[in-house]
Order: sequence, then C-alpha cells, then structure tokens
Amino acid sequence: MNALLGGLGRLVGLRLVLRMTAGLPRRAARALLLATVLVVNVAPAVAVLTGAVGYGDVWLWLAVEVVTIYVWTLARALATREPGGPALGVAFFGVHYGMFALVPFLLGALLVLPAAPLRSPLLTVLVLGGLGFLAVGWSVAGAVVAGRRPSVGDYVRAYARMFLAYAALLLPLVAGTKDGTLLPLTDSRQRLLALVVLLAKLALELVLVVGIERRPDGRTYLLGRPIVVSTRRSS
Repeated sequence: MNALLGGLGRLVGLRLVLRMTAGLPRRAARALLLATVLVVNVAPAVAVLTGAVGYGDVWLWLAVEVVTIYVWTLARALATREPGGPALGVAFFGVHYGMFALVPFLLGALLVLPAAPLRSPLLTVLVLGGLGFLAVGWSVAGAVVAGRRPSVGDYVRAYARMFLAYAALLLPLVAGTKDGTLLPLTDSRQRLLALVVLLAKLALELVLVVGIERRPDGRTYLLGRPIVVSTRRSS
C-alpha cells in the first residue's frame, strides 16, 4: 500500500501540482511545488523501509520512467515541429535517447534481477508505470496545444534521469560475484542501496523541477541565478 500511494503521489500528484502552480503567486507556487516534490519522493523510501518493494523494483521503476519520458518527449517534439523546420535535433534525440532508453531493461536482466528479484512487478509495471505514462502524457498535452516545443532544459532533464537509471544498474555489483554469477543482495543491503538511489533521485528532482525555473523575463534560472542571459542589440 505504501508503494502504491507513493507511486501515485509522485507520478500523478506532481503533474497536477505543476498545473495548479501556474496561476499562483511565484513564492506560493514554488513553496507548493517544493513540498510536493519532497513528499512524493520520500514516500517510495517509506515503501523500501517497510519491505513492500526491493531494489529490483526501484530499478524497474526508474527504467520504466526513462522510456515514458522518451515516448512523450519525442511525441511532443514531432507534434510541435514547424512544417519544413529542421528535423536533425528531433531525429538525433529519437535515435540516440531511444537506443539508450532500452539498455537499462536489457542490462537490468543481467545485473539487477539476479541480485535483487522483483517483489511487486505487477504494481511497478502496470500500476505505477501505466499511471506514469498517462500522467506524463496529460502534462505534455498542454504544451502541445500551446505549440511549445521541447526546450534544451527538457532534453537535459530527460538525459539526467537516464543517467540515474544507468547508475542504478551498477550498484548491485557491490555484492560481488561467485563463478561469474552475481551474488544475491541481502535484505539489508537491498534496503541501503535502494535508499541511496532514492535519495539521489530526490536530489535530482529538486534540481530539475524546483531548482530550474523559467521566469516571465524570459530567462532561465538555476538555484536563483540566471543561466541564460538575454542580449540586447546596440543602438
């Protein structure tokens, strides 16, 4: 139940709050968004501590999220591309990110599952993965209707989340091998590694969702400092 509530909160609640904050004063919107990111990313850690999910489930959750982000980011890029406009960037993302988005599934079967078998596969794939797919699609729909193409920041966020999924692939190697086969992770080690990944996920989401902000002045800010400075033509 903790895993279900935590997953629902993160996948649906965060998207809902992103929509809600659009009409709020800036400070109130940032505070609400920060609180939501904290709550819905800490909830999976509670599920790990209670034993509802293990490290294998955490890895699968990240892998499913990477594919979900790929599908909807590519769909948004294709739907908002101007007729006759440059297609090289979209094609590169489609091939490059798509190719690497599938690798976690293939490598995970070799590196993660032997050491940390899934405890709740149906919950992770059908419930969390399915609802996550719908939630991200719902949030992308507004951008498509408004004609907003994916920004550089959107692509950076996508690759940053992929990097975390790859890092999660390598952690089970700490268990060691015997005769070329990965040794199973003990419950305590699964719990520790899962919490490490989830804390890294929380830090990443705080930077990507809360730390990066595009303000009405047209500039993008990272932790309150402008990272894209507008230029003026000299008269």
